[in-house]
Amino acid sequence: MIRSFNYSSDSLVSEMQKNRRHICFIINPSANRKRSMRHFSTLQKEIERRWPDAEIVLTTTDIPVMDLARVKGSQFEIVVACGGDGTVSQVAGGLVGSGAALGVVPIGSGNDFVKTLHLDKSIPQCLDILVEGTITEIDMIRFSGDKEGWCVNTIGMGLDGLANYYATQSTLLKGFLLYAVGALKAAISFRGAKMTLKIDGEKSMNDYLMITLCNGKWEGGQFYIAPDAVMDDGWLDLLIVEKLPLYLILSYLPRFKTGPKKSMRGIHSHRCKELELNSDQPIYVHADGEHISGAVQHLKLSVVEKALRVVVGNY
Repeated sequence: MIRSFNYSSDSLVSEMQKNRRHICFIINPSANRKRSMRHFSTLQKEIERRWPDAEIVLTTTDIPVMDLARVKGSQFEIVVACGGDGTVSQVAGGLVGSGAALGVVPIGSGNDFVKTLHLDKSIPQCLDILVEGTITEIDMIRFSGDKEGWCVNTIGMGLDGLANYYATQSTLLKGFLLYAVGALKAAISFRGAKMTLKIDGEKSMNDYLMITLCNGKWEGGQFYIAPDAVMDDGWLDLLIVEKLPLYLILSYLPRFKTGPKKSMRGIHSHRCKELELNSDQPIYVHADGEHISGAVQHLKLSVVEKALRVVVGNY
């Protein structure tokens, strides 16, 4: 059954009062610059073959995806995000505290979240995991301050946030090339900002180019920025890039496909549970590949342990 919803506040309450059913699929037709709809017929056929009574919901602009996921989380045991990292992030944020488990069918551009959990599979394989897999609990990142919300994979501030913003403006490129070009443009136009960081209570001040807090290992398609990140260990991996000459930034960008190296000047990796950031000028921020704002100066971020239930493979 395929439905597109336009909820009023009264109908939201009514929907939330229904008894839970087994599985619901939330499909974002705008994912991957609307290229995700190329998979729709295959996805629909495979879903109906396995779950004849499954509900399939196409997202619309009438209700935020997070609100839709919150409703479905009260009705279903498993809510499946079909889209890219932004869709996964919004569905995950809506499921926090609901008891429902998140499933994922990655049909977006970057699909970074699924790589850490080994869910970067074909559509039939992902659906098989929903049938045969197990449910695990993973951590999430909670942020507040100038903006607030949830993050399931990475949240990037400064160069990282601006690179993502440029990537979202492109309608022609896709995949790793999309994010690589965004990163190149950001490296040329952003030269850093003076920031004060408080990492688990320890304060430092410097001119920083990029601050990225990671629950997962990858972002931007193929940037392997946190090789040691584990999604259920109660820790977050923090990548800090100081203000650097442009030639060094440009030389480092392709090397991040294999992870940061100790030999890279001005680049530091930490593990933490809490981070507070104050910038002397507005900076760009993204959360799970979704542009949050270009005018952030203050954020508090922390790990929330075992915040999300996720269906994973039996590996």
